[in-house]
Amino acid sequence: MTPNRRLNLADEPLDSEHILACSRQPYLRVRDIVEGAGKGKWMAMLGGAAVLSCCRDPANYDIEAWWSTAAEKAKGPPDLYKFYCRVCEARVEAGEPDERGIVHDGCCKVAFCVGGSHPTDPSRTESRPMWEIR
Repeated sequence: MTPNRRLNLADEPLDSEHILACSRQPYLRVRDIVEGAGKGKWMAMLGGAAVLSCCRDPANYDIEAWWSTAAEKAKGPPDLYKFYCRVCEARVEAGEPDERGIVHDGCCKVAFCVGGSHPTDPSRTESRPMWEIR
């Protein structure tokens, strides 16, 4: 798998600084945890922005949670979530084009979760999802 390509996010930490918080799991296995903390926004965000039909189906996704830096790890729950479309990954490994006829180098969607405790008002919090699979 190739690392996610950098977009125009100057303040985004480099992939090499990311620290794995929660192992890669099928999205549907941890959906209740993720969507409960995200108030239903995760798949709505991904599905709405998806160009390919396979990327609109939650059953096709795996998810990992990361801390973007060591400083974020010290704060608690992870702040970075990586979504992988397994259909796109299989297509890339086989060297097959997508439904638009384009051969691309991977399908990893990255979402930062801005949340946690508010710096001046403890009653205002946004929870960040975290899971452990045993």
